[in-house]
Amino acid sequence: MEKCMPRNGKEGLLYGSIICALTCIFMATINICINMGGVSGKAIITSLKVFPLVFIIAMIIETFIVGKIANKLMNVFTAPTDSLNAHILFRTFFTVIGMSIIMTNVGGSLASGLNIEVLKNFPICWPRNFCLVIFLELLIVQPIARTVIKTMHKNDVDNVTLSA
Repeated sequence: MEKCMPRNGKEGLLYGSIICALTCIFMATINICINMGGVSGKAIITSLKVFPLVFIIAMIIETFIVGKIANKLMNVFTAPTDSLNAHILFRTFFTVIGMSIIMTNVGGSLASGLNIEVLKNFPICWPRNFCLVIFLELLIVQPIARTVIKTMHKNDVDNVTLSA
């Protein structure tokens, strides 16, 4: 197993929570600022207020629905001999597709209620959200999460070495 990936359920939960939290913070803030006409104190406060609910919704959806589908699709498109980077890229791509579709609708519904406007705005909002999230995931969020896990593993090795 690679040093930058989770090795057990506890590390998996931490890894997933970091990814979900950072993505929710970035995406909620970006979308709220866009919908409120720009960056403002009110937009930032609104982002912080909705974060806990959005985080919980996203964790549930990723864990129980999208993550399972993304793993199955990743296994279809990769072989065990493919590199870790290939597995990460495919898993991320399929997760971002699913999560961006669902969370675009969730975010729209939280902002304006359950109405037809959410569906009417989807063709405009989803491509923007997908592009933003794939960029964030590949270049910012996942590298941060992998660095945290890698640091934990390094500290585990250092602690074992010191004890011996």
